[in-house]
Amino acid sequence: MEAQKQFNNESAAAVLDTERRSIFESNINRYEQSFSEGVLQFSNFELARKRAGSIRHNAIQGLEKYLIDFEANFEKHGGKVIWAQDDTEAVVRIVEILKKRGVLHVVKSKSLLTDEIGLPEVLENEGIEYTETNPGEFILRKSCEKSCHLSSPSIHKSVKDIAGTLKQNTLTATALNIQEFVRKELRIKIETAEASIIGANYLIADTGSVCISEDEGDAALGSAIPKLQIVIAGIDKIIPSLINLDLFLPLFATADTGECINAYNTILSGPRQDGETDGPVEMFVVLLDNRRSEVIAQKFQRSALSCIDCGACQNTCPVYSAIGGAAYATTYTGPVGSIVTPWMKGFEEYIHLSYACALCGRCTQVCPVHINLHELILYNRNDAVRLKTYSLVESLTMGLWHQALKNRKWMDWSKIQWKNLAINKIYADKWGEDSKFPEVCRKNFKQLWEERREGKN
Repeated sequence: MEAQKQFNNESAAAVLDTERRSIFESNINRYEQSFSEGVLQFSNFELARKRAGSIRHNAIQGLEKYLIDFEANFEKHGGKVIWAQDDTEAVVRIVEILKKRGVLHVVKSKSLLTDEIGLPEVLENEGIEYTETNPGEFILRKSCEKSCHLSSPSIHKSVKDIAGTLKQNTLTATALNIQEFVRKELRIKIETAEASIIGANYLIADTGSVCISEDEGDAALGSAIPKLQIVIAGIDKIIPSLINLDLFLPLFATADTGECINAYNTILSGPRQDGETDGPVEMFVVLLDNRRSEVIAQKFQRSALSCIDCGACQNTCPVYSAIGGAAYATTYTGPVGSIVTPWMKGFEEYIHLSYACALCGRCTQVCPVHINLHELILYNRNDAVRLKTYSLVESLTMGLWHQALKNRKWMDWSKIQWKNLAINKIYADKWGEDSKFPEVCRKNFKQLWEERREGKN
């Protein structure tokens, strides 16, 4: 299958890219130190995780009710809700809104969903200028890359890399220099934009509000100046009540960057009201399914939709840190992406992502909403067997292994060199060109044990 071949090839190349791995490791080390410090703000971090997980789990269980409540409360304040079944419907409706109002320049922030539905390419084809205002996303777009991380798009880049992308002096550039350069350029774009497109960290059911949590402030500014605002959010982003934010905002900040709370936390409850001096004149919320209902239909894997997109699981995943996000060739990468992507994009085509996991459990340990990520990956693997996504060769091979492992005579049959030759013929290409396949030991455990009992060892 093409997706698996691409994943294997790009993973092999990424593992050998020692410079990229060194940059990533350096950035992750800083993150882990900040995360350890951020956790100290909680008197009982484990209890906070469990409570947040319970709230998100109940929200997913009662999704239909909470989404209807959100729609009713949001429209009370003059907003409009659009329900989109798939990516095509979402793109068509957004383009219709923009073209009807003659919009020629759009700014966008805080949304991976635009990549999921292919919106940037469509807008460019329609002659609408499109600017990413999140600094990390802005840098990636300059280098013609897509985001491969839930919350830190440019985590795999060094200051030198970014300076080169922005055509700055790579010898004298500092993080502060780059920040000032990007800020000036983006502020002009935001001030002159006719519409903004943003994502949502949370959709709040009881107030009909959209919550955005960020450090840069570009989403907050983009929500204040353009006259038209379109929020695009997955149906899974719902939380029951505004009071839930007292838990989710600090949890997200700690898991995201190790901070106690993000610098900018914005709550939007509709378009500009009488007496207000800023904010959009028109505001739409596009609620996107795009096969999330397929994930919800799974008894166990539905809990993966409790994810709050902090990226903590990616930062601790040994597989993700070794191969990076680009190898996944999907919008959602790392452990949580390995769970939901097969159900959202095609189980047979993308189930290989669920096997790109060491099952170490580190992702589960750091998840701020207490998702058993490594366990859900096992459920995906179990479903892969149940749905018979394996090939005939794999079926025959595993059948032979099953019989051999049950029968000592089969295990002892043939000489060691013949066993090594047979195994190499079957599996060596799976191990990778740059890895030496392990050999069968000269003596098996039974032989060693008998020699020990006889005093020969």
